[in-house]
Amino acid sequence: MKSFFTRALRRLRRTWKIFWRKLQAQRLGLRFSPPNYIYFPRFSEQSVIIDAGCGFEAEFSRHLINVFGVRAFGIDPTLKHRAPLHTLEQQTNGRFTHLPLAVTAAAGTITFYESEHFESGSIHTDHTNVRRDSTLQYDVETLPISALAGRVGAERVEYLKLDLEGAEFEVIAQLDVRDLAPFDQIFIEFHHHAVPHYSIEDTRRAVEKIRAAGYRVFSLDDHNYLFYH
Repeated sequence: MKSFFTRALRRLRRTWKIFWRKLQAQRLGLRFSPPNYIYFPRFSEQSVIIDAGCGFEAEFSRHLINVFGVRAFGIDPTLKHRAPLHTLEQQTNGRFTHLPLAVTAAAGTITFYESEHFESGSIHTDHTNVRRDSTLQYDVETLPISALAGRVGAERVEYLKLDLEGAEFEVIAQLDVRDLAPFDQIFIEFHHHAVPHYSIEDTRRAVEKIRAAGYRVFSLDDHNYLFYH
């Protein structure tokens, strides 16, 4: 009985926290895009965004292209995603470009584990999708955050989205915060829930490192974070 009331109290607190943060988001002028994206609508047709871990649908890139006409670069190393992303390049008349590489802590190559049945693979062998599924393994090109703006030919990037399936922890741990200078808004989905050798404490340390670099922070769920100036 005690555990039932404990769980119920936790759910109530979580519901209240999200409700309160949604009110805060409304006051700040934030917008949301399914399934979990948060952003300030500070875009124009001249804006450049980098969508790292875009997936085969690249739904966030599609959204910003459709609404604001941005120039989007979708980063995704997954072989099975290349055909639909190539189709998106054609459909958007050059507003979307697919870069088949992975964002990691350093430039080079790394082994990527593509899940057969799940959309997301990972560079981590203990990622939930890798452990629960058969995988295809192959080497992929990698780039650190410091090289991203140069790779897309931009001095300023209005929005950087990082959905790296666990690689975000190494990326941030080894990051020189001066390398964040080109990015106005940074959205990160943290995967402590999917990669067992990371925890919520690792997420909190990563968040604090970026906050200390001069960014403000917003999150609805302490899982998906927007960093902004």
